[in-house]
Amino acid sequence: MPQGRQAIYDLLNNKVSWPPVVVIFGLDPFGWHGEQESYREVCDFARDNCTLLPKVYPLENPLMIGKGTVEIITGIDKEADGTTTKHHELVGTGHALTMEEVRTPGDSSWKNRKRWIENDSDLEYFLSLPGVVPAKPDIEAVRVKEQQVGEYGLPYIEAYDPFGMVCEMFPTDMFFIKTRTDTDRIMRLVKITGERILECIEVLCRDTDCPFILRLVGAELAVPPFMSRDDFLKFEGEFYRNIAEIKNRYNVPSAFHCHGPVHDIMDDIWDMGYDFIEPFEPAPRGDVTIGEALECAHGRGVVFGGVDDVIFNAGTQDDIRSAVKHCLNDARDTGAPFILSQSATPFHDPLSETAKENFLLFMELGLKG
Repeated sequence: MPQGRQAIYDLLNNKVSWPPVVVIFGLDPFGWHGEQESYREVCDFARDNCTLLPKVYPLENPLMIGKGTVEIITGIDKEADGTTTKHHELVGTGHALTMEEVRTPGDSSWKNRKRWIENDSDLEYFLSLPGVVPAKPDIEAVRVKEQQVGEYGLPYIEAYDPFGMVCEMFPTDMFFIKTRTDTDRIMRLVKITGERILECIEVLCRDTDCPFILRLVGAELAVPPFMSRDDFLKFEGEFYRNIAEIKNRYNVPSAFHCHGPVHDIMDDIWDMGYDFIEPFEPAPRGDVTIGEALECAHGRGVVFGGVDDVIFNAGTQDDIRSAVKHCLNDARDTGAPFILSQSATPFHDPLSETAKENFLLFMELGLKG
């Protein structure tokens, strides 16, 4: 099968050939990965031979709150050991509300160090915030990435869903206890947050004026083993149906991202009209094989993933061969749209020699089919 942007369009139109489309999930030869010498060989091979779906974050505001009576002020500091800290403060409330994220040297990801909500008083303030204006998406960042990627692929636009965003506002144990003991207030906060996200995404889809894939993240916090299918539909169903309506209105392909077990919800997601589900991790983290995923999809969308990212750093080349073989054997001769990929973005620098060789072998095997 051809690779690049046209290959994605072919899959969306249910035009399938073999070998499959191959993607190094999240790899961006035009961004952070391309700037790291340790990723150079992987980036060059992926750009020249595979399909690129580099991630873009045009909705980076931590709560989707724009400039108004209430707004978020962010400061960035660098600590002596090279750790970078983002300090976010919600101002205009008359109540001190802050959050901190940290990024350590050699890691491109951010992790929470302090959460917004630490007690019931904080929660009540968020539920009664006056004059909240939705944030504006960084449309130019999407346009720039689309120009960089060109025919190699499409920008992969990442946005949090409201359940995931609200969960990150609390200490995790407090949040999940409150979904049971304080359900109404949690659902109100999810709904309020979801309305801001929906408005931002509608602006993004309406005004960007270039092709991209919209990727929703955060659902793994609302599905097994944390929550049931019924819980997912109660807390998240309306939001995901609204996103599906927006993406259909503006003809924007959409991807539903969910780590872990997805067996109980994947049929619901296909019925909502999503174009991709990813990353379909194998057991023990996931509970659906690529064969089962393709059978459930039944041509309703593109199955995307199949290989656990853990084996790239910790596994042998035989582990890579085995994992790829299982995916290819499940997908071969089905005539169903499939993207072979690993389950998470590589984000550590330097990339180890083991990981580099495993990524190169993964791509070579996938391209041979």
